Amino acid sequence: MSCIFVSPYSGESTGVLGPLWDKIALSDREKDVVEALRIINPQISAVSMVGSTRRKLTAIVRADNIAQPLPLRSFGDGLNRLFGIILALVNARGGLLLVDEFENGLHHTVQLDVWRTIFRLAQTLDIQVFATSHSWDAVEAFQKAAAEVPEEGALIRLARRDEDIIPTVLSEDELAIATRDQIEVR
Repeated sequence: MSCIFVSPYSGESTGVLGPLWDKIALSDREKDVVEALRIINPQISAVSMVGSTRRKLTAIVRADNIAQPLPLRSFGDGLNRLFGIILALVNARGGLLLVDEFENGLHHTVQLDVWRTIFRLAQTLDIQVFATSHSWDAVEAFQKAAAEVPEEGALIRLARRDEDIIPTVLSEDELAIATRDQIEVR
């Protein structure tokens, strides 16, 4: 079973992303990555990794409104963060994806669509996703996306009590009440 970790930083190193890209290049999963990137920039039509060595690979993006491909880095932190998350997700088929600080780099206005994409791909590819967050926006977006696919999501709140860490599992119904009434769950 595969287990892939996405760090809380806006972009993974090309040493990490290059091998992940190689595994999905020219497959249907490549289309999933492009479709996800279109959440932030609908003009994106293609992505590739180019470079002379694995250490010097650069992700490039083709956009309908730009004459030539540009480095993904020039499209901002959000797109780079999304690229890392979705590329890791499509490579975790049949396994686990761990995303630390989901919201980093992602504007609150795109988080619901990102969660929807994660839910859809996780179901299609049989992936269990664990994501951490301190963001109320991320929790609300998660709740809305989870409500669209019943029995697919749960929020687990971790709290420290002395030396112990106590988990509290909120079902989708309980999470809907918590977000509706703005009950602190982070």
